[in-house]
Amino acid sequence: MEEHAPRFNLSIVSSDVEVGGARLSAEYALSDEEIAIAHWWVLINCEEVKYWKELHLSFPEVDGDLEYHNMTFANYFRTWMDMIKSDDNPNWSHELLLLAMQPQWARVYPTCTVNGVKFVSEERDNRRRTQNSGVMAKGHGLDYYGVLHSVVELVYAEGMKVHLFKCRWFDTGAQSMKMDQYGNLSVNTATSAYEDDPFVFATTVKQVFYLDDLAKGDAWKIANIVHPRNIYRAATLGVTIPGPEADAYQEPNAVGIHDVATVRDNNVKHGRVLRIRDEDSTFIDVDPNEETNDDSDDELRHRLPDINSDTEEDSSDDSDYEP
Repeated sequence: MEEHAPRFNLSIVSSDVEVGGARLSAEYALSDEEIAIAHWWVLINCEEVKYWKELHLSFPEVDGDLEYHNMTFANYFRTWMDMIKSDDNPNWSHELLLLAMQPQWARVYPTCTVNGVKFVSEERDNRRRTQNSGVMAKGHGLDYYGVLHSVVELVYAEGMKVHLFKCRWFDTGAQSMKMDQYGNLSVNTATSAYEDDPFVFATTVKQVFYLDDLAKGDAWKIANIVHPRNIYRAATLGVTIPGPEADAYQEPNAVGIHDVATVRDNNVKHGRVLRIRDEDSTFIDVDPNEETNDDSDDELRHRLPDINSDTEEDSSDDSDYEP
């Protein structure tokens, strides 16, 4: 009898995300701090954790202080999940216990297919004739535009995986985003913002093509949101498709999107500050019966240090050890 991948009943776990691609350079591996930030981001945006967030915010010592809440919630949440797992609490589940235990590994990929749409990291996209790195995430009354830096796969206990996009977001200020009389949104891609808030769920992102704005010139690009239609699974149709590196037709790549170093220099020059995105975590419907993709041998792995140990792990270890 064929073995199936375990199923996890959390809204943030999707079987409709297929990661892949050759190994990224070591500079893309997440640091311990970045993994902690990614885990925190997953917790505060997980619908099933909402009850525990509100409970924590109501504590007298927290008293609605969001900064203190963000600093301490992860530890409280883990303690609660350990304490009440045998109390038949309706807001407890085995998946929440796994989530509270923090990720065991963080794997980084250059490409990802979500709901039939292929995304490619900005670094790899710059070497191609097609464009697949543009992204848009909806917020509360504001849309965030940017490019995909890398695909992050957080691996929790028992193989529970959460997929995030690490993005480079463009500035959303009035001087960096302009709408013309025809409804075309133009974005200044030489700016950046929210550098301390780069993560977003892979399943909540829409793909964007950036086309040269001939009227404004320079780094201004017109953002065109992709609306894929009539996407069918090859397995459903009984069709064999090429491997993960095969490309579907896409619009030609718009040239001239500034690299990170240039954007950072521009931010310093103009005195821009970091901000946190106010994101609306609305999820796209997925197929709950589809199996997840097998792990690739050409991924970057980063092992977390033991939180109960005083011995520091070597974060540069990139061995073939499997979790």
